[in-house]
Amino acid sequence: MKFNQIYILITAIFLSSCTTSSVLVSIQQPADITIPQEIKNVVVANRSVPTKKNLAGNILEGLVTGEGIGTDKIGSKYCVEGLVSILENSDRYETKNIGDLELKGTGTSSFPPPLKWKKVNKICKTYNADALIVLETFDSDSRILFGKPIRRTVKRNGKKIVEMRHKAILEMKIVSGWRIYDNSKQIIIDENKFTELKEFSAFGSSNKEAESKLPYRGSALKESGDFAGFQYGKRISPIWIQARRVFYSGKEEKLKKASKNVKSNQWDDAINIWKDMANINDKKIASKAAYNMALASEIKGYLDAAIDWAKKAKALGDKRANSYISILNKRKQDQIKLNKQLNN
Repeated sequence: MKFNQIYILITAIFLSSCTTSSVLVSIQQPADITIPQEIKNVVVANRSVPTKKNLAGNILEGLVTGEGIGTDKIGSKYCVEGLVSILENSDRYETKNIGDLELKGTGTSSFPPPLKWKKVNKICKTYNADALIVLETFDSDSRILFGKPIRRTVKRNGKKIVEMRHKAILEMKIVSGWRIYDNSKQIIIDENKFTELKEFSAFGSSNKEAESKLPYRGSALKESGDFAGFQYGKRISPIWIQARRVFYSGKEEKLKKASKNVKSNQWDDAINIWKDMANINDKKIASKAAYNMALASEIKGYLDAAIDWAKKAKALGDKRANSYISILNKRKQDQIKLNKQLNN
């Protein structure tokens, strides 16, 4: 499902040490790099599977490392699926396949020579695509580490006992190499290799017990491969993220009332309260209201107004305002980049 607006999720989280509450805001984040606008329809292919020439070496690697024969082939499919899941939910691209296209490559972490443009053109024409995104290389490694035992005191059957907790860590390392072929211009617009590390941990009364509680390598490989594909998706496509924002729910009755409006998603009613409160003579209350108005403006999509309100809160002495101004300025820069990427 594709989204073109900001969605707000309200969380009933109250910080007891101070009179604040928080909301989760879904924000569209720009891609790390900007792909040419004319590229809209894309095909995703997996070229990390070894050719017959490289198959023997790939099998040998699996035996030597203990990873198992065919592990990288399975992991590479998860990696492609991770990328496709991002692209299918993107406002930026239309995927013309589901990543089920396989092309023969090295089967290692070494980049093969680029595809011939005749082949790229044939694939793109078949799928009516503008570009071909290829997982050129894929390599996975795993190892188990053990942390230093931790001594802790626990109460059992009314008695305090000292026990040792042992920690086991399954570390998954994924190396993936990608190319994007622009078919019309016949140029490679992105060629990079990335290394992702993902850790899974478990505890037990001994190293052996802790290790037995770790996830199976197959499930860890799926999660790690998917994560690697997701990370590349973030590089080339805008994504939606959730950011937590704090606002003042206060001891004052009006702030409490506005907080109830927020929790019931009645932002306009909360804004009417905060706007009046921001102009009263009490600087402490006015600063809180101004800060809340900055949040409301951000949620409404008015970043310049949000910055102005945050600056007013800062001038009135609010200590949170300065860091919020930095966040809003970064969001404003991101929005310019995002508008370019989405051609808004």
